[in-house]
Amino acid sequence: PFVSAKQLILSLPACGICIACEVETMERRQYPRVPVCCLSKFSTEEKTVADAVVLDLSLGGCRVHSIAPVDPGTYLDLQIALPNQPVPFVVKRAMVRWARHRQFGVSFMSLRPEELGPLRRLMSSARAVYVPMT
Repeated sequence: PFVSAKQLILSLPACGICIACEVETMERRQYPRVPVCCLSKFSTEEKTVADAVVLDLSLGGCRVHSIAPVDPGTYLDLQIALPNQPVPFVVKRAMVRWARHRQFGVSFMSLRPEELGPLRRLMSSARAVYVPMT
């Protein structure tokens, strides 16, 4: 069934976009992640298509919230709606690394160098907006 963007965002857990929940894990990552809130869609090899929200983003992957279940090891394509962009940012191949509590982490498997520009711009603007609570 169709889920509206508002319903999807309201289904986030209370700490769903709280970067403090994963600070220690994030500090060990190959690429630093920045908190974002971008509507997205994903499709799996089995043709499952679902709405989602990207909660944090890096040059190597992202954390996604969706009410559609996915399993670690699943390959998927991801479309991320970027602010002020007419077309979504498309990741043609990503792998689900972990999944729990309606969230999952993916690593990007095939980004080309020319695709990194929009991603870097979004991450820079998100860093400028995000101010951690101390």
